[in-house]
Amino acid sequence: MSDTKKAGASYQVEVKLKADYSDAEGLAALGLLHALGVNTAKEVRASRIYELKGPLTSAQVQQATRDLLCDPVTQEFRMINGATPVLNGANHWRIEVWLKSSVTDPVGETVRSALCEMGLASPDTVRVGTVYHVTGKCGRNQLEKAVARCLANPVIHRFTVNEAPL
Repeated sequence: MSDTKKAGASYQVEVKLKADYSDAEGLAALGLLHALGVNTAKEVRASRIYELKGPLTSAQVQQATRDLLCDPVTQEFRMINGATPVLNGANHWRIEVWLKSSVTDPVGETVRSALCEMGLASPDTVRVGTVYHVTGKCGRNQLEKAVARCLANPVIHRFTVNEAPL
């Protein structure tokens, strides 16, 4: 990938706790899923996902993630690309919850301001979402109904439920 600035460039970065750290947000989400009858969910890990659009390079996004968005002691990050994943037979699910584009994202605006203060080019937009990685033999329809009831507010959020790649 070229590191030249592109006005319409779009990057997604996922920041998650390292595996050896307890995930309180994931445990809470697991409890909510169980309360709604999704008892086949065995584990949930939560993470943040950042979408940055504008005149930034991949290297600048990685620098911003290391210096601003990620605690290197407890967290790790990865750039998300559009590669076609190998599906896993419905044992691992990836749920993304984002504010709708018509809803102001105050965390995204704060990140955008902080990037400017770091001396980086100002992104056109920064959006912040939550990713839930669910492990367990769950059905898509069952998960979608549960997410709409306890992990997202359909009035202000959009969400996707997909099999996670291997």
